Amino acid sequence: MVSLVLGLVGGDTPLNHIPGSVAVVTSQLQDNEALYQSLKFLEDICGKIPIVHVDDVCEALIFCAEDPSINGRFLVANSCVSLSEIANYYFQNYPEFNLKEK
Repeated sequence: MVSLVLGLVGGDTPLNHIPGSVAVVTSQLQDNEALYQSLKFLEDICGKIPIVHVDDVCEALIFCAEDPSINGRFLVANSCVSLSEIANYYFQNYPEFNLKEK
């Protein structure tokens, strides 16, 4: 049995709507208090927020499907960040959003 622990999945998407996990990660930009509280809850439980790019998730799933001998538990998240690190990233890269202090 293989278990992939993903974290919050983000990245580009061909969808015509914002996926739920992306909406949660960007909740500070959207000023969505309900989603922000769920992100804060995750940080309170884990210490930091595990984040993974959708491409990494796809590659991990393909890897597991192609290797019949694989078993175990794998953490796919390639980084863990805090709410302040997320806010700083958006502030530095997208200053036009002017995030409010939570």
